[in-house]
Amino acid sequence: MRQKKVRWSVVMGVLLCIAALAASILLQRTGYLAYLDSDMASELILARRQADTGSLIQMDWLYSTEIRIIQMNLLYALAFHFTQDYMWARIIGNTLGFALCMLSCLLLTRRLKLSWAKGLFTAAMLPVTASLIYAVNVTFGGYYITHMAFAFTGAALWLDACEGGREKKRNMAAIVLFAALCMLEGFLSVRYVLCFLCPMMAVAALDVLLAPQLSRTLRDHHLRFGFVTAAGFGACLAGYAAAEMICPHLFTSGVGSAGSFMFNPMDGELILSTMAAIFADMLRLIGWRGNAALFSLSGIGNACIAGVMVLGVMMTRRVYRALEDRDSASRAHKRMLDYAFAVLLVNVFCFVFIKGTYLNRYLILTVAFLIPAAAVVVSRERSMRLKLAFLLLLCLMLGTTSLNFLMETREQAHTAKADHADMTDMTQQLLDEGYTHGYGTFWHVRVMQELAQGNLTFAGINMTETEEGAVCPISLEMIRWLEAEDMSHMDVCADKTFVLLTRDEEKLLAPWLEMTGAPAICENGTYTAYGFEDSQQVNNWMMLARMKLENASYDQGVLHMDRHARMRIPTHFREAGRYVLRFVCEGEPAQESRAAVYTTKDFHVTGETAIVQGENELHVTLEHSDQYFMILLTSGEAQEIRILDLQLERIR
Repeated sequence: MRQKKVRWSVVMGVLLCIAALAASILLQRTGYLAYLDSDMASELILARRQADTGSLIQMDWLYSTEIRIIQMNLLYALAFHFTQDYMWARIIGNTLGFALCMLSCLLLTRRLKLSWAKGLFTAAMLPVTASLIYAVNVTFGGYYITHMAFAFTGAALWLDACEGGREKKRNMAAIVLFAALCMLEGFLSVRYVLCFLCPMMAVAALDVLLAPQLSRTLRDHHLRFGFVTAAGFGACLAGYAAAEMICPHLFTSGVGSAGSFMFNPMDGELILSTMAAIFADMLRLIGWRGNAALFSLSGIGNACIAGVMVLGVMMTRRVYRALEDRDSASRAHKRMLDYAFAVLLVNVFCFVFIKGTYLNRYLILTVAFLIPAAAVVVSRERSMRLKLAFLLLLCLMLGTTSLNFLMETREQAHTAKADHADMTDMTQQLLDEGYTHGYGTFWHVRVMQELAQGNLTFAGINMTETEEGAVCPISLEMIRWLEAEDMSHMDVCADKTFVLLTRDEEKLLAPWLEMTGAPAICENGTYTAYGFEDSQQVNNWMMLARMKLENASYDQGVLHMDRHARMRIPTHFREAGRYVLRFVCEGEPAQESRAAVYTTKDFHVTGETAIVQGENELHVTLEHSDQYFMILLTSGEAQEIRILDLQLERIR
């Protein structure tokens, strides 16, 4: 009879996991346009590139804060082998990620000696989406799915390696496996060090310091716990050090270290406001909604959240006080609760006292360990009435908050479809005109590239204010962020290309557009696309608009330089390669009239030539990419010279 009960509970757990994944798929399909942004789209663009090139690590990608070595982009790339549709590649990848995350959570619960059914019920909570914070960063964006998988797997291996009591080879294998995972986590991201390994070390250090001296067996357990955790922490630091030494030589971005972290000033008001923001964001993360009517779906959800928190704290206190260190299950449960509390405490400390470490999405990893901790508390609670009340409120909380969020998403989906109509229309116009590559601001073009199923590619650009005295008050520059490195190259597109602008951007760039004389090739109510011959022409107009003039003027494509005039194009990024600076000089240049190209932050003269009447050429070679590339023209004693057709060309 007991076996039959266990079997059906496991089946129910499996069905619940499947239902949770199905609900997640439905939510992703419904809210695809509502929550899609350019950060998310960049992950799919990277994955598409990996699928096309067959590479596990994209070496020529410009990453943001972390290098995507073992991240969701690998699952997205795998999904592209089954579908060419970006939306379904995203949904398939996220679903596979959730499945792996649920398996890692199940591994942890089994290591905590919880039943298969309890483990499955716990894992089924992970795909449930109750808030915008979780939806954007996990369900749709997928950013923290792999982090949670590493978190649960690492905790399971940690508890297993620390327990011992088996044959020597098996014990050593468990320690080596745990240390190897810690080293990998340290190599992948400093986030793993701060979020997972530092709390582990804090728990182990306190455990050793406070270990009772009742018997040698108990003492050995605590010493082993400290030794194994220290070994894992050391391996993690070694992995992090290796990443700091290796990655900057292999990648040009995504290699920022923790060396720039600084403590916040001791401002009592700032500390209190940050702690209040953390508490409020934590409530929002689990589904709390402000300004909700008491007797509404949102109000019921808020009441359930409050009840779950009160009963959860009460049960945790009761369970923790009853735990002892005399058997392996009790030790594992106590360490899990200690770890969940330490993760919360260490992360909140970083959020409050270290500059730039807090964003509401960072709470996701902080709260993640409360899920297996809650499973431990429920399994240990002896009061059936208290346990049933907690589980009832928990189910009501998850049901009402997730249903409420799904309803909100359905409402936003209709608005999102209308909002994206002009983007879809512009995409089709450009494809019909035969354009395949263009330039535009980040928050528009990455989404546009995904909606175009990759048939359009873009280089991201920024609008920047130029120096005082420049030809145009606002010009464009490459953003060089979350895109293939060659997207910002001068010669990336040898065919016709375009610059995509919104109506507001178009107004700000009116002087630049007038200077270029570029024609509007496509337009609708939201966007206008301006056509150019090739990418080199776009790059040249970006540079020329930033010209800083002294005793000179620029009009209708002609640079008029008086006596002792200077024309300087400020420092900007240029990729390695061979270049030629071309222009035509009219008038009588003086002996001191010169053109020069400078590179490196020391302003090294890479090329220089005297300006002569007629056609001029200055050839330079950059052995390495340089962000201090600068062009300078001086007239010297010449009374007046005119520079026409000034352009920089990259040659093969």
